[in-house]
Amino acid sequence: MVLPRHKLRGLSLLNVGLVAVVVAIAVTAYFLFFRSDQPAASAARPTVAVQRGDVVASVSSSGTLQSSQTASPQFETSGTVTQIVVKVGQVVAKGAAIAKVDPAAAERQERIAEQNRIAAANSVTAAEESLDDAEEVKEAADEASASPTPANDQAQAQGQTQNPEVAVSTAEAALARAKADKEQADQDVEAAKDAVAATTLRAPIAGTITAINGTVGSVAGGSGSSGSASGSGSTSSQGSASASTSTTTAGAGFVDMADLKALQVSAAFPEADALKIKAGQPATVTLNADPGANLTATLATVSPTPTTTNGVVSYAATFALARLPANARIGQTANVTVQTAKAANVLFVPSTAIATTGTTHTVTLANGAGTRDVEIGVRGGSYTQITSGLDEGEQVELLQGAIGGTGQTGRTGQLPGGGGQFPGGGGQGPVVQRNPGGGNR
Repeated sequence: MVLPRHKLRGLSLLNVGLVAVVVAIAVTAYFLFFRSDQPAASAARPTVAVQRGDVVASVSSSGTLQSSQTASPQFETSGTVTQIVVKVGQVVAKGAAIAKVDPAAAERQERIAEQNRIAAANSVTAAEESLDDAEEVKEAADEASASPTPANDQAQAQGQTQNPEVAVSTAEAALARAKADKEQADQDVEAAKDAVAATTLRAPIAGTITAINGTVGSVAGGSGSSGSASGSGSTSSQGSASASTSTTTAGAGFVDMADLKALQVSAAFPEADALKIKAGQPATVTLNADPGANLTATLATVSPTPTTTNGVVSYAATFALARLPANARIGQTANVTVQTAKAANVLFVPSTAIATTGTTHTVTLANGAGTRDVEIGVRGGSYTQITSGLDEGEQVELLQGAIGGTGQTGRTGQLPGGGGQFPGGGGQGPVVQRNPGGGNR
């Protein structure tokens, strides 16, 4: 039987519709069943092999480059500044002249002291002569008393003779006073000479002039300070209706000096990190002005007293540099990392592979082999030493929070011995040393 043309056309449309439905069902089934394993695959945790190397723990801070030796010398005698013989930036030797004050008053005091010393010396000479005379009289009296005569007896009876011993004692006391006066006069002369010498301010250290805090014509001196300084000087003025005279502030050096060849790094560490550092520990320093240069340093001192700023307690530390870059300048920002612990040639894994609950540390073994408790040693910023529980080469999984996602901190690096990525965190990474035969479960 032959169907009409319009019915044949209807059957064709029906077949096309059925085919379309079948195709849609097939595509849906493909994505539902054949692609269903993709999220699971993407969610699989990356693994990393247990490796051998050095694990380093460290703490870091920032500070400034400073001179290890500074000075702010001040005039030790008062006077008007008549000359400044240095300039800012000038390098001077220890003992070199820096500035001078008018020496007239000091020289006048020196002349007076010299005159007093001459007078005191003359007094000593006169007292010595008086003592000699008194002793001669005493000797004569002693001889006379040994051979009495009628004349001597009559003189003694009339009280016409003095006691020679009293005269000698009086002369001796006068000589002692004269000698004491002479000794004091000698000291006064030396002090006057020192005052004259002090009218020239000299460098207490070899270094560079970093600031000049006085001017020619200012009144300086009298403080006697010439030690380490932390601030710059200032000036105040005193005057009358006709003139004014500036005076260098007491306690502020006339100049500031620093030894720019002996620089050190000064940095502060929060109290938690300060407990981990001590003198003698190695450190690495980088300067913001030259970030590509890693400078070797040694922790020199840690202050025993804290500093509190906005409620934060910190301890100051200084670091001695093994060498100094040619472009180093005081005041430059320095970043310092102190090595607080190091375990050499040990097993380690990324810190992100270890789950810690209380004092228990656990790793997850690869390929669904379960978990295992481990003992740890040095904990670096990115890696942790394994002291027991794992063998070299074993594969462990990274924690879920360390895989992908957002909000990670630290740098990211390729996993050693396995696929995937892990956050590196701060601190120094290990130096890997291959040793397939080793292990310490």
